[in-house]
Amino acid sequence: MAERNKILIADREGADRKLLSQLLGDAYDIILAGDGRQVLGEIQKRKNELAAVVLDWDIPLVSAYQIMQVMQSKRMQGDIRLFVSTAKADPEIDKKAFGMDATAIVHKPYSAVAVHRQILSSLEHAAERERLREEVDKRGRQLEESRKKLDGFYDNLLDAIGTVMEYRVSESDQHVKRIKGFSRILAVAYKNQFPDCGLDEAEINRIVRGSVIHDIGKVAVPDAVLLNPGKLTEDELQIMRSHTTKGEEIMQLLKEVQDEQQFRVSCEICRWHHERYDGGGYPDGLEGEEIPLSAQIVSIVDVYDELVSERISKKPIDKETAFRKIMNGECGAFAPRLLQCFESSKKLLELFSDNN
Repeated sequence: MAERNKILIADREGADRKLLSQLLGDAYDIILAGDGRQVLGEIQKRKNELAAVVLDWDIPLVSAYQIMQVMQSKRMQGDIRLFVSTAKADPEIDKKAFGMDATAIVHKPYSAVAVHRQILSSLEHAAERERLREEVDKRGRQLEESRKKLDGFYDNLLDAIGTVMEYRVSESDQHVKRIKGFSRILAVAYKNQFPDCGLDEAEINRIVRGSVIHDIGKVAVPDAVLLNPGKLTEDELQIMRSHTTKGEEIMQLLKEVQDEQQFRVSCEICRWHHERYDGGGYPDGLEGEEIPLSAQIVSIVDVYDELVSERISKKPIDKETAFRKIMNGECGAFAPRLLQCFESSKKLLELFSDNN
């Protein structure tokens, strides 16, 4: 955008034009006009260069009020400051001028003090506000770019951690991709079917991101327990179940690279993705809606993927059987609303699974 470094002085009296030129010329380039037609022509020609117009209320040919109407209709006053000059002390002039967004009324005869206080100071303040606004906008863009870079770094970090964990237990990285996809499908379905739930796109993205590291706590589980293909002893079972609380502890270590809301969701998912709606899950035995929705969503898709995927210690079952086992409560209790969304998303889940 061109710099606004010009002032249009529009006055019927040549002596007044000359005096204003002398008072303002050191700070701005001056353009002169002696009648309303010239004013409109100069405004149209230099609308992107003008910082201000000093407009004589008694300008001939086209009235000052008509000129202001034109400027207002073209929404110029936001960019061009308008100062009305007059030798009359008439409240009606003030009312009309300020009603058309004039910045100030400058009374004749002009004095250097009044011109500086009313015109130059006002323009200096306006320029400073614009400079600050541009600086704020610039900083805002920089912060947004930094946030996106941080989000990208965090996503890549979590994907890498999730993939390493998955290779450790299944020799595949597809589980991470499927859990992300399944979580998004189910979260979107929940948002659409239950608008009262408070889910929005930002929260869905947090859930998808958090789903990647739902099992991060398994890094603290010894291989002898984690990779045991047989039935675990009670002590081994408690060690395995500790991956939920260990996962939350690990999230605490990553707190500084997450915003507050993402940290909340990540901790919810790590700690509570094995809770069940009837209170029969672990580690805290949460019941019903005590279980955060984020953990509920990841919980059911984790079970679904576990059933339909091949692992070192197990073969997959067919998707229809897996679906029926979950719907019939054979894999633990899930919320009725969640099961409704799971049922309506059946085809999408199957398609995503087949493609990954």
